[in-house]
Amino acid sequence: MAKFRWGILSTAAIAKRAFVPGVRNGTEGIIAAVGSRSLATAQAFAADLDIPVAHASYEALLADPQIDGVYIGLPNSMHLEWTIKAAEAGKHVLCEKPLARTVADARKMVDACAEAGVVLMEAFMYRHHPQHAVARQLIEGIGDVAYVRASFNYTMGGPRLENRDHRIRPDMEGGGLMDVGCYAVNAARFIYGAEPVEVTAMQRVSDAFEVDMSFAGVLRFPGGRLAVIDGGFESTGAQFYEVAGTTGSVRVEKAYLPGPGAATIRVSRGSVDEYHQSAAF
Repeated sequence: MAKFRWGILSTAAIAKRAFVPGVRNGTEGIIAAVGSRSLATAQAFAADLDIPVAHASYEALLADPQIDGVYIGLPNSMHLEWTIKAAEAGKHVLCEKPLARTVADARKMVDACAEAGVVLMEAFMYRHHPQHAVARQLIEGIGDVAYVRASFNYTMGGPRLENRDHRIRPDMEGGGLMDVGCYAVNAARFIYGAEPVEVTAMQRVSDAFEVDMSFAGVLRFPGGRLAVIDGGFESTGAQFYEVAGTTGSVRVEKAYLPGPGAATIRVSRGSVDEYHQSAAF
């Protein structure tokens, strides 16, 4: 079977650090081309990663007939435009999370890809780690689930703040919720297998950066089930979710960035804790 031919739309660091190694560690795809707004930048990226074709624009990449789909690692504010353009060019799309800031923009992206007959996927890579399949099996053994807590926090370092990293620029749709909090929201939806019907939330917006640096919220799901979520750039690292049922609880400690090794999942029943390991990724 022919391998899926990927084009990389932008030379963002995440493409080099995560996407290219991910494709090359698999067996079903190849990196066929990269596109940048600068030919020199595209050529340097291609030479560094042994990518055969470099394009001088995003439009040129989308026009390349040797590309089946594109990975979009652009800032959040550019997801809508380039997902729609990729769909119109007949390319499948893997777009970095989160797809969009608003439901309206996300719907436009979904509709454009559906109309073009191409696949649109949001790059919440954490769902594909084996630990979550193990966690779901363990959750089935803790009775009726009524409560989820999900958190993703880290302390943003000085260089990112000083250089006004895209994660803290309002014009690029940055902020704690968009960068890491979206994982907590996604985890709650993943666990319940449903969409929230009511949301209550608060955030602390930085006067200097005009984006949320920390947030917390409560999501109500069908049947009255609750999820408490939080995230942001102002506290030491936490990236877990915990699921509470009538007979026990399940906690996944390194839920979103577990690393390449095996992961440990804790099941608590009263005063007794059990520890289970998943396969390495």
